[in-house]
Parts: sequence; C-alpha cells; structure tokens
Amino acid sequence: MSQRVTDRVIEEIRSRIDIVDLIGARVTLKRASGSYKACCPFHKEKTPSFHVNPARQTYHCFGCGAHGDVFKFLMTQDGLGFMDAVRLLAERAGITLDVETDYAAEERNALYALHTELAAFYRRCLRQTAEAEPARQYLTSRKLSEETAERFNIGYAPTGGRILQRWGEKHGYKLEALVAAGVLAPPNSPDRPDDYYDRFRGRLMFPICDVQGRVVAFSGRILDPKSHPAKYVNSPETLIFQKGRILYALDKARAVIVKNPRREAIVCEGQIDVIRCHAAGFEAAVAAQGTAFTPEHVELLKHYADSVLLVFDGDAAGHKATLRTGALLLGAGLPVRVVDLPPGDDPDSLIRDQGPDAFRALLETATSLTAFQVKLLRSEERDPEAVDAVSRMARTVCETLAACPEERAVLWSHLLQEAAAGLHVPLTAMEQELKTARLRLAAHPPPRERSAAAPAAMTPAPGILPAPPALSGGASADAVSDTQLTLCELLIHHVDDSDVAGRLERSMPPESELHPQVRAVLEAWRAMRHGDDLAFARLAEHADEGVRKLACRVMRSDSKIAFARDSNSAELAEDIVTALWVERLQAESARLTGSDDLAEVRRREEIKQRIKRLRMPINRPLRQKELDAEFKRLGLEAPVTAATPSLTPAPAPPAAVSSQPAAPPPVDDQPPMDAAQDDDLL
Repeated sequence: MSQRVTDRVIEEIRSRIDIVDLIGARVTLKRASGSYKACCPFHKEKTPSFHVNPARQTYHCFGCGAHGDVFKFLMTQDGLGFMDAVRLLAERAGITLDVETDYAAEERNALYALHTELAAFYRRCLRQTAEAEPARQYLTSRKLSEETAERFNIGYAPTGGRILQRWGEKHGYKLEALVAAGVLAPPNSPDRPDDYYDRFRGRLMFPICDVQGRVVAFSGRILDPKSHPAKYVNSPETLIFQKGRILYALDKARAVIVKNPRREAIVCEGQIDVIRCHAAGFEAAVAAQGTAFTPEHVELLKHYADSVLLVFDGDAAGHKATLRTGALLLGAGLPVRVVDLPPGDDPDSLIRDQGPDAFRALLETATSLTAFQVKLLRSEERDPEAVDAVSRMARTVCETLAACPEERAVLWSHLLQEAAAGLHVPLTAMEQELKTARLRLAAHPPPRERSAAAPAAMTPAPGILPAPPALSGGASADAVSDTQLTLCELLIHHVDDSDVAGRLERSMPPESELHPQVRAVLEAWRAMRHGDDLAFARLAEHADEGVRKLACRVMRSDSKIAFARDSNSAELAEDIVTALWVERLQAESARLTGSDDLAEVRRREEIKQRIKRLRMPINRPLRQKELDAEFKRLGLEAPVTAATPSLTPAPAPPAAVSSQPAAPPPVDDQPPMDAAQDDDLL
C-alpha cells in the first residue's frame, strides 16, 4: 500500500503559492491595471500578450492560448508531471503532503523495480556474452554507436534454458512476478507445470520508459527473421504499462520540446527512427509504442507540445498513417506540419545514408497537413483539374478540417485558405464545403476512441465471448447474433489492421453462413481496405434499414472492441473466428433431425467433439497451428443437411508486431547459455 495526495492539500498549495511571485521569478512582469503582463514564455513575441491575474491566480496568453494555474505553469515550463509539480510547490509553501492509501502502489513499485533490474541484466548480456555477438553486429550494421546503445539502455535477452528463472531467484523475484511483468510466459499444458518460457529469448531488447523515465515494458526485435514472423514482440499490458498511453522516448524528449521556441514535437513511426533522430541531434522525436497513434497519445503530447512535426515513412502506408495521425492531432487543436520523405525512405535510413544535414533540410521544407493532403490527392487523380476530381478532393480535405475545433478559428481558416489555393477553387466554396462537412460529422460522428479514463481491455479468450444462439438455418433474418455483432465491431474498429485481415480472410466460415446485414458490413470493410474511405459512412445511408441500424449501433457504441484497440488484434480476430465456427456448428447441429441414423449420430458426436476442441483454452502460439488445421478441416467439408461453399485458406501474412512470444523448444532442448550462466552476470 502507498498514498496519494488529497484534494484538500492540492487546494491549500494553490492558495498559498502566489502565481505572481512564481511567474515573476522567471519572467519580467509589468503592472497593467488589475493584472500583470509580459512577453509570453511559451512562444516568441515582441508585444506582451501574456497576462497574469492575481485575483484568479491564473495566467493567459492571448497570442498562443496558453492558460493555467501554478501547477500548469510549472508543468508546461519545466516539463514536469503533475505530482512532481505538486511536490515542488508543497516544499516551497512548507506544506506537508496529506495522503490517502493507494492499495496498488506496492505492486506497481515491485514491477518498476523488476523492470529496472531486468533492463540492467539485458544490457550486461549485450555487452558481455558471446551469444550476443549477432546483436552487436546488428547494431554496428545499423550504425548505432555504443554511446547510443548505452543512452537508450539497449540489451539482449539470452536463449539459455531457465536463465530468466535463475535471474529471478537470485534477485528475489518469484515466477508469478515474472509472469505478471509479461517477460515470462506460463506453461502451455497442465502436464508440464514447470514449462515456463522467456517471451523475448534471443531478441535485441529496447526498454520502454514512462514519461518519468521508469522502465515499464520491453520491445524485443528478432535477429533471425526465419525464427519467427513477428519482427517485434512487445510486453503485454500490465499494471504499469498501457501502450496507448506511452510515447517512446518522451521521457528524453519532453524537456527539449518545452524549451523549443515553437514547442514542437517530432513524431516518427518506429523506435529505431526515434533513436536515430536523437543520436543525430533531433532530440524532440517520439513514437507511438506498438500501436497506431491514439487520442490518449495526443492528450499526453499536448502536455508538452504546442505543435507537431510528422515524419513517417515515404510509402503509401506511411502516407495513410500521416493523414490519420494528423487528423487526430488537428482534432485536438494542434497545428501539424508534415515532412514528405522520398519513397522508400524513413528517418533512420535517410539520416544514416545522407547525414543529419540532409534530414534537417527536409524538416525545413515541411508543409501543413492540408498542403500535404492536397498534394497527395492531386497525385492520385488522373486529371486533378477536372470538376469531379476537384469536388472529391475538396470534400476529402474538408472532412479532415471538420475535426478541428471551431474555436481554433485562426488555425482552420488558414488551412482552408491553403486548400482553396491548392485546389484552385474560391474560398467561399471551400467555406460552404467545410460547413457541410461539419454537419455530416455532427450527424454521423466517428467511432468513439478509447478514452484515457477507460480501463484497458484485454483480449477475450475463446469462451469469454458471448455464447451464440443457434441459428435456425443459414443466415437468419432475425436479430444479428452477439458473435456476429462483435465481428462487425472488429471490422469497423480495426479496418487498417493487416493482422486482422489476414486472420479473417484465412479462417472465416463461408460468408453464406453470416447474417445478410453482417455481409453488408463485411463488403464495406473490404471496400475500405481497397481504398474506398467512405464505404463505412455509406452504410448509414444503405437501402436496407437493418443495415443502417446495425452500422449506427456498431459505430456509435462504447464497444469492448473499440476499447480493446490497444490489445492484440490478431488474437482478438482469432477468438471471434473461433466463436463463429462454434456458432456454425451449433446451427448445423440444430438442423439435424435427431434420428437414430448411424451417419447422423456420428455427425452429432463429431460436432460435439469439435465444439469442445474449439472452446478449449488456447495457449498461443503453440495451439495456433492446431487451430488453423481445425479451421481448414471445417471449411473444406459440407454439413450433413446443407451443402456449403468450401473455404481454401490463404497463406498467413507475416505479423509485423506481436505481443506474443515465439514458441520455444522444450526447456531440455534449449542450448546452454555461455557467459550468462555466471552468477556475476545474473
């Protein structure tokens, strides 16, 4: 147990600290009627527009919009967290912090300590063991110096049998603690209760830190691509790690961002990109951790940055991610600039091959999000000056701008003027188009993102999904089953996820078994994946009223799938596919006549056993091949009473990122570790 500061103490600190004295110690304030004014410390200006109100104990800048109290000023000026600002001001005011009991603090502190010590162990393994030579060679090939590896605490996870258990024993950590931290996976079978295995074995290790610099998780990069399809494996979510709330390297970048005259953050796609930027002197760089950029990331970044520079890969996927992330940032009122990298380049490769000066020159050519979008849209049109093409582009740009808060009038009006100039249309026409886009957005808001207050949902295992009712035959015309409703939520909330697409296209039951309304959502999902960005929006105008209601229900609901956006989506898809097959088998069983015919009796028993196998708890990834085989058998056969189209599984796409470990050989077969066996290394 631990404690947290009470609201009463917060108010007492606020009342005892004079905001004029606090800010006046850092900024030259001049009396102006009932307030004080100065040049804003948060942006460059020549005419004072920063006002401090002693009566309200607040400050406000009429130039950049900065506003807050004594806590906010310290957080913004010094890049502090809220509790750090509270402690500093309490000490200044001579106030003893009154606290309440925090029952989870002891467990959190234990996890922080475990991750810190384990990061040091991985670091020693990289530097001292012969086994880590391929990892050292990889860093050398990527031109990452020892100084950079030390700064980012890069390490190596050894492959020796039971090495992690031995490390835990020496440092006083039980197996349960290692499992809770996500670094050790539990046994796959009750028959082998001691068969724990290392989630990160044989990988280059990148510690993930929270904004205070505490190690909270790990990301492991494979060194031999043939050994596992997932290039990166990330820690699962724990009490101290929710990847939707972590920005990689923000602990190092936040002070640089707040001291920058523009308070501008550089957002990249991957960890190596960020590390390369920091090593080259671009220390305001951060990246999302194992997930797409979320509203929570935006809120976190807003604590330190007033504007954002997006530097994503120079390919189609990078362009799409740029527009999606830029729209989120713009929706929070943050100005966004975009660096358009050459095709095939990313920040790491560009700096490595051409040097920091070339990268800096590209940063100086950054354009607004709107200018980037207009350029991209024009490049996709055969005749960008044609009326229909201009109309499409104007609508798309205004749909992006519609998310910008109306109170940020200077921002969106400037971007609208840029769009009008880039599309060669009158500003008045663009203003009308924007007004229409805002009305559409109000009528059909996008699916709700998981809020910062919402608990991180975990991936449901087979059997956790709602038990599906048996269909009366084929695709029922009645209500959509819970399982198929969950499928629709998955399609809408994970439309860009290639892992989800791979699992669904590979293992889904025949589409004729699905509800007609669900098939309409499935068709829209495929259209979205082929570039039709308005396919889901058109479902709200579908001729079938049932489809319209289903689309609105799924897109507007506070669904667990929307909340689970940060969980392992491939596993989520696998669980839903499993439930769909169970639903199909139950429907077939219901269609059987119940006679004593030998063939039907055998089929009933076969269905019963297959449902039982599908509902068995799956210990991934060792059961994944078995499950794929079961899906294949089910898809290639026809039910007794009704023929169904066969399903030929396609090859599985390689997973880019996974939170699941590679399946190791049995412990007895693992090669012995070399120098890491020494107690000094442990």
